[in-house]
Amino acid sequence: MDPAIIESLPGPSKSYSIPSLAFSASSFGTAVPIAQNGKNVFFLKTSSSETLIKGEYSALQLISSALPGFCPDPIAIGRCANDSSKFFLVASFLNDLSSGSGKVYEQKLADRLAALHTSSTSEVYGRADATVTCCGSTELPNTPTSTWVEFFSTHRLQNILHQNERMNGKDAEMSRLGEKIVATVVPRLLSRVNSKPSLIHGDLWRGNAGAIKDPGTGEIMPVIYDSCAYYADSEFELGIMRMFGGFSSTGFFQRYHQHVPVKEPQDEYEDRIRLYRLFHELNHSVLFGGGGYAEQAKSSMRVLITKYGT
Repeated sequence: MDPAIIESLPGPSKSYSIPSLAFSASSFGTAVPIAQNGKNVFFLKTSSSETLIKGEYSALQLISSALPGFCPDPIAIGRCANDSSKFFLVASFLNDLSSGSGKVYEQKLADRLAALHTSSTSEVYGRADATVTCCGSTELPNTPTSTWVEFFSTHRLQNILHQNERMNGKDAEMSRLGEKIVATVVPRLLSRVNSKPSLIHGDLWRGNAGAIKDPGTGEIMPVIYDSCAYYADSEFELGIMRMFGGFSSTGFFQRYHQHVPVKEPQDEYEDRIRLYRLFHELNHSVLFGGGGYAEQAKSSMRVLITKYGT
């Protein structure tokens, strides 16, 4: 194990090890558990992106402070000693049961997520400290902004449209549709919403929600991972949750909206969710080379422009 990582851990260094075969990798970095005397006690993520590591560490700080136990506790970050191009994050280890499913689990997740959205608010959208976080490997500017329309238009849609063009090349139709969405659809759909900045996970697809057993009660409890947390309209969180499925209408969404009612105008709720899902379709186009995600994004834009683009 890297000396800088060992130094960041409490207790005798010789008691720590990385279990064999406990390794996962992606284009965003690697992740492994750290064991102490044979028991997994910490979670280690490494990446060549200092921005990604610092962003996730700060996201864990925000969520764990707002709702203790809902995500791993951040322990340490730093630069690796043996390879100065790599950075690391250490967090508490949660023994994910990989059994977070069923109506009861989804209702508990809805309760916890609603508590996060309603209990932790801010005076600005984004981050007061402007900390950049990463959705996947995509850097997200969190410039503090006073209105939701401006933040979503400038720091989410325009930014991701520019990144998509940078990564995948110029697409005249994508540019035309994107300009229309930003100029017309966003203000039409979002300026009428009574919005306030709420702390969100930011990338809560099904793979970033798990379950652990409460050590005191034995109860199955939901947990969330890999956050890019910042302050946004709470409905924005639901866009990616609807994009890939895995959260049921009767389990999660019905329960969530008992705590956080659908905002007015309610008859435009589904279109707002489509607009928020659009950001993630564009981000997946950035991350995975355009293709079907780019076409999906253009299809969503056409639908929204047809309804709200005049």
